[in-house]
Amino acid sequence: MGRETRGDDAAWSCQRKEVERMKSDMQRKMFRAAAVLLCGAGLVVSAAVAQQDAPPPPPDAQQQGPPMGMGGPGRMDPQRHMEMMQRRLGLSDDQMTQMKAIFADGRAKMEALRSNSSLAPADRRAQGMALHEEETAKVRAVLTPEQQTKFDAMQARMRERRGGGMMGGDAPQPPPPPPAPQQ
Repeated sequence: MGRETRGDDAAWSCQRKEVERMKSDMQRKMFRAAAVLLCGAGLVVSAAVAQQDAPPPPPDAQQQGPPMGMGGPGRMDPQRHMEMMQRRLGLSDDQMTQMKAIFADGRAKMEALRSNSSLAPADRRAQGMALHEEETAKVRAVLTPEQQTKFDAMQARMRERRGGGMMGGDAPQPPPPPPAPQQ
């Protein structure tokens, strides 16, 4: 009977090893499946979060490129600039026509200056400031004395918001308004 017991023990041991190997294989397969599912879920969640964080594209009416005033980042577009000046200064239709011509000419000169790559940056900046001064003088010439006072105050507020003069430097102050006529 001793031999049969040993044979049974060996068979039993062999079956046990086979069962252990199968369990180990099953555990590895389950671990791989769980890892694949977790990775897939992570990708899906990250894609969903990325789509939520992206702002919706603006409607076509708002896609008008970078804002332009005299043509720089953060400047008001010409139409809004004119509407604001008309509202704040009380411009007449004739003054509006003259202002539009002044600003259109100024924008054209500024674009030509920007496209002139032969100028050094300091020269380009100096010429840009000269163009701005020229435009400001032309605008003031169109305005009444009362409107000039309001315009000068608007310019001063813009300089304060920019932290100095044009482009953050010290721009020359506009000429003082002429004294009010004595009555």
